[in-house]
Amino acid sequence: MRSLFFRLYLLLTVAIVGLGWSIDQFIDSYDKQASLTTDLDIHKGTLFLLNKELKRQQEGERLAYLNAVSSSFGYPVSLINQEQLGTQAWQNLQMNEEQQHYLNMGGIVTLFNDIEGTSWFIQKLSDSHQVIVLGPIINGTASQPTAIYTMVFFGGLAFVVFLWVWPISRSLMSLTKAATAFGKGDFSVRATTDISRPLHELIVRFNAMADRIQRLIKSHKELSHAVSHELRTPIARIRFAMEMVRDVKEESARQKYLDTMDENIEELDSLVDELLTYARFDREDPKLTIEQHNLVNVINNIVDKFRAPNANLRFSVLCSDEGRITDKNLSILCDFDKDAITRIVDNLIRNAVRYANQDVQVVILDEQQHVSVHINDDGAGIPEENWNNLFDPFVRLDQSRDRTSGGIGLGLAIVKRYIELHKGNVSIGKSEIGGASFKLQWPKQLQN
Repeated sequence: MRSLFFRLYLLLTVAIVGLGWSIDQFIDSYDKQASLTTDLDIHKGTLFLLNKELKRQQEGERLAYLNAVSSSFGYPVSLINQEQLGTQAWQNLQMNEEQQHYLNMGGIVTLFNDIEGTSWFIQKLSDSHQVIVLGPIINGTASQPTAIYTMVFFGGLAFVVFLWVWPISRSLMSLTKAATAFGKGDFSVRATTDISRPLHELIVRFNAMADRIQRLIKSHKELSHAVSHELRTPIARIRFAMEMVRDVKEESARQKYLDTMDENIEELDSLVDELLTYARFDREDPKLTIEQHNLVNVINNIVDKFRAPNANLRFSVLCSDEGRITDKNLSILCDFDKDAITRIVDNLIRNAVRYANQDVQVVILDEQQHVSVHINDDGAGIPEENWNNLFDPFVRLDQSRDRTSGGIGLGLAIVKRYIELHKGNVSIGKSEIGGASFKLQWPKQLQN
């Protein structure tokens, strides 16, 4: 990750500096060309007048005349033979063949020394082999302050790039560290969210993925543990009953063991159903069929299934009627998935039946925007210190494994997941009739 930072930093710095230098060179070259063009236009007239005046002088007097008038110029003016061009005395005046040909044709040749910042303008006298040399003319070089300012500019530019790149690089290093630890089995590790803004969404997605993976792994372990302990119990009972059926001769005893096998098969079927339902929640949320139903009728149908098998208990379904609680069979219309709500209420009533002494009560309240269902019993209740984790998977308050407690602690976890799909919630409290009270609440309108 550090190498990524340095490569990105170096790439951006070189690109920006290189681009800046190229543009600077282009502008400088253009300015020099424009400057030379302007100077040539200026010195062209000077060379024309000197050429004209020297032609009027005798050949032997030309040098003296030129020396006399050169003091009027701000730069040296020389008259030399053409053969002296490029010699040691005039080594700055080296010309190529094209320039020499242009000079012989009467043109003005311009020479420039980039290092010294000087230029020369050369023209041949039209009636001799002598040439007029204007120069060296000092054009000036980049001053030291200009170079310093350029270095400060590029250095500041590099610093700005560093300030932009470093937080991103540090965030990527943090994410890489978290991903490495997660890959090595530390499923509790999370990437810090105190990071560069451009990467915040990536970190949030990574942490959400890590949460889901951790939950899936935990669920897998818990399911494996539950299968190894809970499913073996009814299977062992069935195997024992089968062995006893083979040995007993009395029909009554044989029927007893057959009934035992049937009960354990039902228990086994219920356990498998809970396991499959919870496993499906881990893979994906089930699709609900949201329609409007009369909630009172649905709950009455559920309660009726428990009346005959539990004749020792009193079941009552109460409704809210303009703020008053009544046992009238009213109509409360709301949106829900009928199968899901049936499973939820059935599970909670089954728990109430298991622990109730005499009464199981269902109260349905119409709360304008919401509807709520309370399932109450008059049993021993649930200790308040256990309320927070009661809806976690595989939590069983009764640690015994006898057949009366039953289940593997998935029923209430499934209830919570289903009611959350209805955009609602489930909670636990104390019942007015003495035992536990489970409260379901969800919006009355769920359809778009």
